[in-house]
Amino acid sequence: MRNHKFFIGLLAATLAATATQAAEPVLNYEVTGDELILTYSGTLLQSTDAVNWTEVGSASSPYKVRISDKKLFFCAKDGSESKNITIPLSDTVNLDMIWIEPGTFMMGSPKDELGRDDDEIQHEVTLTKGYWLGKYEVTQAQYKAVMGKNPSYFWLGDDWPVEQVSRNEAMEFCAKLTAIEKAAGRLPWGYEYSLPTEAQWEYACRAGTTTALNSGKNLSDMYKCPEMDEVGWYDDNNYGMTSMVGQKLPNAWGFYDMHGNVFEWCLDWYNSDYYENSPESDPVDLRESNTCVRRGGSYARYSAICRSADRAAFGSGGGKDKETGFRVALVSKDMSVPLSKDVDLRMIWVEPGMFTMGSPEDELGHLNREVQHEVTLTQGYWLGKYEVTQAQYEAVMDSNPSEFIGADLPVDSITWDDAMEFCAKLTEIERGAGRLPEGYEYTLPTEAQWEYACRAGTTTALNSGKNLSDKYKCPEMDEVGWYYYNGTRKTHPVGQKLPNAWGLYDMHGNVSEWCLDWYGDYPTTAVTDPTGPVTGEDRVIRSGACDYAYHCRSAHRSNGAPSHFSGTYRGFRVALVPVQ
Repeated sequence: MRNHKFFIGLLAATLAATATQAAEPVLNYEVTGDELILTYSGTLLQSTDAVNWTEVGSASSPYKVRISDKKLFFCAKDGSESKNITIPLSDTVNLDMIWIEPGTFMMGSPKDELGRDDDEIQHEVTLTKGYWLGKYEVTQAQYKAVMGKNPSYFWLGDDWPVEQVSRNEAMEFCAKLTAIEKAAGRLPWGYEYSLPTEAQWEYACRAGTTTALNSGKNLSDMYKCPEMDEVGWYDDNNYGMTSMVGQKLPNAWGFYDMHGNVFEWCLDWYNSDYYENSPESDPVDLRESNTCVRRGGSYARYSAICRSADRAAFGSGGGKDKETGFRVALVSKDMSVPLSKDVDLRMIWVEPGMFTMGSPEDELGHLNREVQHEVTLTQGYWLGKYEVTQAQYEAVMDSNPSEFIGADLPVDSITWDDAMEFCAKLTEIERGAGRLPEGYEYTLPTEAQWEYACRAGTTTALNSGKNLSDKYKCPEMDEVGWYYYNGTRKTHPVGQKLPNAWGLYDMHGNVSEWCLDWYGDYPTTAVTDPTGPVTGEDRVIRSGACDYAYHCRSAHRSNGAPSHFSGTYRGFRVALVPVQ
């Protein structure tokens, strides 16, 4: 192991590259102004205590971090090593999480599977994002370490699964764990603890199998069978109570007790018809009903109820019994919204935070309307990973006003009114499909939300961490966006240039993007959740398009009439934000 220790200002950072027999990862650093710049190979991890490490989500080399009074440690680890993690809940209690790669599987059961129910219609599901899932059901010791109490009926020991927990209480556990881990600096960027979706649960349970049980075996009897006895506790091999976790055989991915012991809550509400029309990618049923989904069966049920595909509807969010517990997931907040069978809308989660909006007076291309001021955004939101494409616009609006035609090109020739109509219609569609998070709506980002997301922690002219070497034509702009000197007077397919640190593409150039605000002068003092002037004549436009480099800077502002066509290179990026 190689260690590099240094102190810069008030930031203390320790760099360590851990080697394997296969290949040694590289981790180097340099300090430029108030930024620490890391160049590395493999996977970048960070820690606040050099003991507990978490992956830096969406990081790419070079990775930049501002120097502050926060103590951080960084470690580069060979990418082929296990991504499994252990979360310290107390001095004596840990939570083991297993990483699951994204993939495709057959959800549900074949018609000839013994014990099959009608709501298990087989269908292909693709999970586009990896996630972590608890190796075991949440134990009584783990629940008590986070929540400070133990609601279980069976007080048999710390390593027995917690039960008598409602879905609402399980979600409360996840929210509190998220807050604890975020405060400790161990939470990967853009992730949160949650219940697994029903699809995530079954994918992890099956671990590549297509049989009734995750051992690769089917049931020889619906009620009592040796195949079930190998993998889980059910009504024929226990004494009418729960058992210590991890005593039966795990599946191929290392998960224990996915069959029996206690039922496990999922994120989904239960609707018997959901499989008939669920999306192919990342399905989750958020249509509220009288019951919620729980999976896996329990110690009190016969074999068929404990199958990988069995769906159990139980209670409402507050319902609980001594058969039901849960397993925690650590999932990306990023979303994939199905607009049609072949078209998705990818949304990146943006954490709340503070930043300096505008540009310094010595920035090349600075304009007087870019007065610097501190901005605090108190609520997180989702923002489109790409500018809205023509395929996405057509999927929602059944029309395409663009001058330059192509499914993966950004939609162009859009007025502000057009963009808002798209957002309103998408909100209506997603609410009707039960996929809209409660209290959220699709809209345009405010100017502050746009610049905060564009910068992704940078303070330079471009979100690559670089400034312009020339106002008009420069290689720094060529790396991150399409503009006057490389765009050949047309738009280009989204996502071809480098993304920023948060995974957002084309924030510089290609098409300019409408924002929600009326255009006006900036405030000169610190503000919180700004939305611009109350009224005005023009709306804000950001990002530049077929323009000179300085028009495409993070801080550059322009404006246009909302209801009238004001240029071919006008597009937008959709946001999903709390309803105001």
